[in-house]
Amino acid sequence: MSRQLRALSGAIAVAAAALAIPCGAGAQSSLAAGVGNASATAGRSFIDIAVGKPRYATSCGDVAGFTCSNNGTSYSITAGNMFTQNVGASLAYLDLGNADRAGGSVRARGLNLSAVGRVPLGDSFAVEGKIGTTYGVTHVQANPLSGVTNGRDSGFGLAYGVALDVNFARGLRGSVGLDQHAMHFAGQGTSTVRNVTVGLGYQF
Repeated sequence: MSRQLRALSGAIAVAAAALAIPCGAGAQSSLAAGVGNASATAGRSFIDIAVGKPRYATSCGDVAGFTCSNNGTSYSITAGNMFTQNVGASLAYLDLGNADRAGGSVRARGLNLSAVGRVPLGDSFAVEGKIGTTYGVTHVQANPLSGVTNGRDSGFGLAYGVALDVNFARGLRGSVGLDQHAMHFAGQGTSTVRNVTVGLGYQF
């Protein structure tokens, strides 16, 4: 566990340094950026908040009669910077909500560090893709009769996603996206959480 915490601290430090370096250039670039352009300008920073519908792929147990449903809501906040017009990096905190599992529930939270790529589609739209890693912390609390292992687990896993950005006004944008995170769950190894999101962001 201590090794994972040290690795996580290192990842956060690298991300913070990477995001901070271009901020001075971002202030100048934002003045020159087109008001109605959804494409990201080199040196511009961004912050996004999003809510979503997570879907857990974890086990429902080996005993009939225990229900499973994905009825939770996810939340996230993301900060990042575009190193060029098309390539950048982001750091996000994720709360992937919870899901009913085997007479109990499962929950996941984490920190995500990703490389970001954007392709503008005219003045008002852009397609965004990202790939990176999520350090996730999970909790499983199921009925002991279900055969599902209870407990806490954590670790790094592959994460990726895609989104459509829509520009509204000066730096303000909306997005609809889909992302997926590989998480470690007690007694189940690695399982995925898929998340459909709607977000609001600002470039500066």
